[in-house]
Amino acid sequence: MPPTAPTLNLFGWHIDPDSRRDMGRLAAAFIALHLLLWTLLPALSHRAPPWDNIEQLVWTQSLQWGYYKHPPAPTWWMYFWTELLGRKVWVTFFAAQLSVAGMLWCLWRIALIVTTPLRAFVALVLTALVAYHGLRGIMANHNTLQLLPVGLLLWASLSAVRASGHQRWLLWAGVGAAAALTLLSKYSALVWFAAIALWLAQDARMHRLRAWAPVLLAAAVALALLAPHLAWLVQSDFASLRYAQDSVENGNAGNASHWTDFWNFCSAQIGRVLPALLTLALLRWQLRHAPRVAHSTPAGVQQEGRFVLLLGLGPLAITLLLGLGGMHLAASWATTFYALFGLLLLRWLPAVAPAVLLRRTVLLGLGAQLLLAGGLALGRGLLVDVLGRNARSNFPAPALAAQLGTLWRAQAHTPLRVLAGETWLAGNVSIHLPSQPQVFINAEPAHAPWIDTNALARCDLLVLIDRSPGTPPASAATQALMARAQAHGQISVPWTSRPHGPQLTVDWGIVAATQPGCE
Repeated sequence: MPPTAPTLNLFGWHIDPDSRRDMGRLAAAFIALHLLLWTLLPALSHRAPPWDNIEQLVWTQSLQWGYYKHPPAPTWWMYFWTELLGRKVWVTFFAAQLSVAGMLWCLWRIALIVTTPLRAFVALVLTALVAYHGLRGIMANHNTLQLLPVGLLLWASLSAVRASGHQRWLLWAGVGAAAALTLLSKYSALVWFAAIALWLAQDARMHRLRAWAPVLLAAAVALALLAPHLAWLVQSDFASLRYAQDSVENGNAGNASHWTDFWNFCSAQIGRVLPALLTLALLRWQLRHAPRVAHSTPAGVQQEGRFVLLLGLGPLAITLLLGLGGMHLAASWATTFYALFGLLLLRWLPAVAPAVLLRRTVLLGLGAQLLLAGGLALGRGLLVDVLGRNARSNFPAPALAAQLGTLWRAQAHTPLRVLAGETWLAGNVSIHLPSQPQVFINAEPAHAPWIDTNALARCDLLVLIDRSPGTPPASAATQALMARAQAHGQISVPWTSRPHGPQLTVDWGIVAATQPGCE
């Protein structure tokens, strides 16, 4: 059967803009390309990943129901991929971007409910260009790794409200599971729960009492899945909640005034949606002379305008109100708030011939992706080295680990099983050593529950302290361990390829075993 609209010939692939099947394949290809680009280029350009990625690699040394800073789901996610692919730098980029890719697919499925396949694809392309999904989407932290759970939660919630009969109960159970996974990713899920509750309260489909019965099932499923983490919270004296409380009361940036953090939060959001806004502006400019056509919604596609509006803007609005009320805000807390951003932008999309709109969207989307990913790779790879800058992306972890490995073989008497130090330094060294020793974070047992403190005396232990200019002092426990070292010294490695460039200077110490039985 011939297509009802002109098709787009894309590298020999004929795509009908009105076909859900054709556009679904194009959406899947675009998401796959996004995943490939934002995994491959950072992997080729970075010697070390962002700080949060190293923290996740350290935490994956043990599966827990919670960690001293955050709930456990992102670490479980990273554990699965590192067990499958290895504790390597590129795997952290892949795991982070896979969460982004999953969220983008959920957006696509939601968009097919609320608009046409072509406009759904435009929304997908624009959403992918938000900095949290690309430039900052390589950060494997609890914000980025919450993107997929949030996408699932939004898709499940909309589907459950629209469903009827027995399917409604099954979908609401899925909402409960997605809600639990979102909360197990980061406690900021509470903001999403508030926004969803607001949408449900105003939706006419939920104005009957029996419509809320499946919601009770969702709550029961979520509570059952959260129970082990709640038990861990009690056992740990609410460690991760105390960390969250300290973050909102005192901030992460060290600013005394919450108004400074509020301004930084707002200005950062403008910068992080700018790539999507500029691409939309350029798309409108390129289509300024294209003939306009009537835009109509096909039969079977129901508009869900309030869902898009309340859940596209609600979490950000709630967070801004909390900031105005005195809470210290961090810009990264808004990472998941733009899952529906492309759908919000569709109101400014001109109605032109479908094939023309599709062609321009594909070309601009691909061009913007290549520009952003290539710029990141160039800026954090070649340029920082040529300019002689010491950045995290060119941290000389492989060279440092090689020197420490040689030193250990010469001076230690047991295999290297435990490495004590700050997360960034010790974690980077650990993944580049053949034995990949466990990291004893800040020499604090509460921070590293995978360390058997009773067995520490059986093996020689390596202690590291970064002495580079501007580095914060080591923890008191790490310094106490260093004071016990029978052998110690200092090594320096070049940070860049420039002959007189910055150096990474590290104090090392070996605490000798006092008991036999190192394995």
